[in-house]
Amino acid sequence: MFIERFREQTKKLSDDFFNEILCFRTARPTTALVDDIKVDCYGSLSPLKYIASVSIKLPNIIIIEPWDEGLMTSVKKALETSSLGLTPSQEGKEIKLFLPPLGKERKNELLKLISAKKEEFRIKLREIRDKLLGEIKEGFDKKEISEDEKFRLKEEIEKIVEETNETLDSQEKQKTDEILNS
Repeated sequence: MFIERFREQTKKLSDDFFNEILCFRTARPTTALVDDIKVDCYGSLSPLKYIASVSIKLPNIIIIEPWDEGLMTSVKKALETSSLGLTPSQEGKEIKLFLPPLGKERKNELLKLISAKKEEFRIKLREIRDKLLGEIKEGFDKKEISEDEKFRLKEEIEKIVEETNETLDSQEKQKTDEILNS
């Protein structure tokens, strides 16, 4: 019971990390860069992917077409104020984002951000682990689990933590290589 729940939590954690670093920009455009940008849509904030179609025009253009032309100004404003640092240009019913090539300084900045993000997720992993270890200790103190079971669970938890850290490292390396080779 403890282990299955912990595996699910660590899987979700590594998936969340992967999805979060997906939006770090490389020289190749991806819709993930803009999909989750929040747009003021009729008084509430909605992710861009829910109110517009987003496509890629190679080599470096993202094209956004709001389904409701009345949202064009809101979409453009959301893109301008986003952390992308890009200036959208409107051409008819489309908004285009031109991605300039990444300079060495920007690449290094992105690598630092990815590393910091990974550390943030490692901290979350340790918090989940510590909470579970507390539950196991509580179960042992209440004599719900044996001492052997307690040590077996601790070993298994540490093994899962190691695997998850390796997954985070591998995801970081993949994104780092993508950025450096762009």
